[in-house]
Amino acid sequence: MTGISAAEDANTTAFNERALELKETGPDTFMSVDLWQPSGNRGVFGGQVIGQALSAAGKTINGPFRCNSVHCYFLAAGTNTEMITYKVRRVRQGTSYCSRHVVAKQLGRVIFMAMASFQRPEPSVLSHQYEMPQVPPPESLISREAYMRAQRARLNNGLVDEAKIAEYGALPVESRAVPMPKDKRGLPINAIWLRAKGDMSSLGHVHHQCMLAYASDFALLSTSLRPFEMDAHKRYKLSMLVSLDHTVWFHEPFRADEWLLYVMESPRAASGRGLAVGRIYSRDGVLVASTAQEGVARGTDSEPDGRTLEFRNSVAKL
Repeated sequence: MTGISAAEDANTTAFNERALELKETGPDTFMSVDLWQPSGNRGVFGGQVIGQALSAAGKTINGPFRCNSVHCYFLAAGTNTEMITYKVRRVRQGTSYCSRHVVAKQLGRVIFMAMASFQRPEPSVLSHQYEMPQVPPPESLISREAYMRAQRARLNNGLVDEAKIAEYGALPVESRAVPMPKDKRGLPINAIWLRAKGDMSSLGHVHHQCMLAYASDFALLSTSLRPFEMDAHKRYKLSMLVSLDHTVWFHEPFRADEWLLYVMESPRAASGRGLAVGRIYSRDGVLVASTAQEGVARGTDSEPDGRTLEFRNSVAKL
């Protein structure tokens, strides 16, 4: 990572690890040491809870197993004023696969549950994937913070919330938005490059998986809103966007501290809910993970006409 001194990189890596750090408080029981609640949000960042829950499950795994999937349900909003306790139940320990159930509690109530599956690596002659879309490389794109600054200036008559931008700049993951071609704007598709800050080369693969699980919550559900321009001067107004569930499938090994392309689409929004799915590619075009998320998506329409917007699937060629 050019332009970063060894000391700066070490500090960034420590912060990266702290976002997922857990303290063991009992048998198969762990507690968070850091929680981020984005300003204006009703609860802590869901991606951090996913990453910490997967980390807790991974701490009960012995041998060369890697997570192949984690399925999560958000039951209540968490707060950053009280740490979260993760209790892991060893559901099954097999030769090829093992399963762990994680319950997250805060202030005496269950706020989150996850089921994680771990697989012993094995070769396969059966292999296929969707090809990675051709998009500009991350080096040619502006940072998330610069993108936020330009977008907020455009939507708020030049006013920019620098504190909000600095908050996102302090996160352990950096991202760069892929601009949509003119003929794709307004469609329920999105793409970003992302990578963890710092050097994670000394960390095990499960930690890389936990960091990608953390990052997979960025921009996914909001893809379901992209057909509806939402600001104070537009037809649609957003009243709630909250995750209900989130799943990550891990297909191949990867480095979370190297650039990954996150391609997202939303096949449906209806009944007060939005659904989005994603594909995550390594720089060399390997599909390393897939995601899916559903959430509460509520808004108002100043010109209701009862229509359902329909689109052709256009995510293959951005």
